[in-house]
Amino acid sequence: MLKATQSALEIREASAPGPSLEPYRREIVSEPGAGWDRLTAGFADMCLEQTMAFAGARFGAERSTGIILRAAEGGEPVAMALAVVATLPVLGLGLAYVKFGPLWRRRGASADASHLGLMLAALKREFAERRGLAVRIMPPADPGHEDGWKRALAGANFTFHAAASDRERYLVDLTLSEGEQLKSLGSKWRYNLAKSAIDDLDIHEASLEDGLPEFLGLYREMLTRKQFADRHGVEDLPAIARAAGSALGMRLFFASHGGRPVIGSIIVGTGERVFVPFSASSEKALELRAGYALRWTIMERLRGTEARWLDLGGTEGDEGLRHYKLGNVGKRGRVAEIPGEFDFAPSALAAGAARVVLLGREIARSREMKRIATMLPV
Repeated sequence: MLKATQSALEIREASAPGPSLEPYRREIVSEPGAGWDRLTAGFADMCLEQTMAFAGARFGAERSTGIILRAAEGGEPVAMALAVVATLPVLGLGLAYVKFGPLWRRRGASADASHLGLMLAALKREFAERRGLAVRIMPPADPGHEDGWKRALAGANFTFHAAASDRERYLVDLTLSEGEQLKSLGSKWRYNLAKSAIDDLDIHEASLEDGLPEFLGLYREMLTRKQFADRHGVEDLPAIARAAGSALGMRLFFASHGGRPVIGSIIVGTGERVFVPFSASSEKALELRAGYALRWTIMERLRGTEARWLDLGGTEGDEGLRHYKLGNVGKRGRVAEIPGEFDFAPSALAAGAARVVLLGREIARSREMKRIATMLPV
């Protein structure tokens, strides 16, 4: 259920000539729920970070606020944004953080960059003007729409704050035919696919309810084997899966050998991009080259759907993973970059409060300060 308030919002393009924009209805949604995610599924640029299934599990609904911009005639959503809000006690100042949003491209409709500009103005009005907060936007890696983002952010007076860490995103082109895809693959990736035990593997889709415990076991086994700490919040995955339902297109695939899963991948997405947020493998998977076989099968399953890209995410500085993803992307895919973080602060005091909040986030990375981390945004 969406808890929403409505107000009229009329914003006209300040610099570019052209027809004036008609009024839009602005909804402020406190503590969004499943209804929010059903709306995000209607956008071609939908991503996990802009869903309550993700934000609610990570930060809690009480720290999330949504804004929906609807056409005055018919009430169709034309843009929406989910912000995680962190404020300082007593002062009430802080930061509203929008990661990989706003969403502004409706599925089945032509992209209209004016909707992005309108939503950025709506975010400023609600968080900066009304609440006195700094607003920070991290746009997604968005191939083909980079100029639209650049113009909209500049037009709304957002200024560059910092580059994103792990900013490259590896995108496989899902519109290619099987033959075109094979030719596109890097030579080493294609070789490993050909040498994989794909004929000896049982590659199948499992229900989230039945398969998630097995996936988590495989993931924990991988963490132990590789001796690194989980930085992806995999323990939140059951809560994310429960909240996601069928609206977000979350699916789980396994490749099994001898009756036991050796690798699994979770994909999510309903629009032009399908994401691979979690994967887990056993040591046996390397010997069987099962990662190549499973990824190829997932690509085959997605071919012919609405999805334009399979977003493999970043590499976190892992050179081996980078080579694997580059080979998968191949000649016809894209390596797109997250543009960075962009800020708007209504005052020097608001900007200073945001810096204090973010300093607290850095301190919270230590084991002793984990409790404070629940107070802070992404």
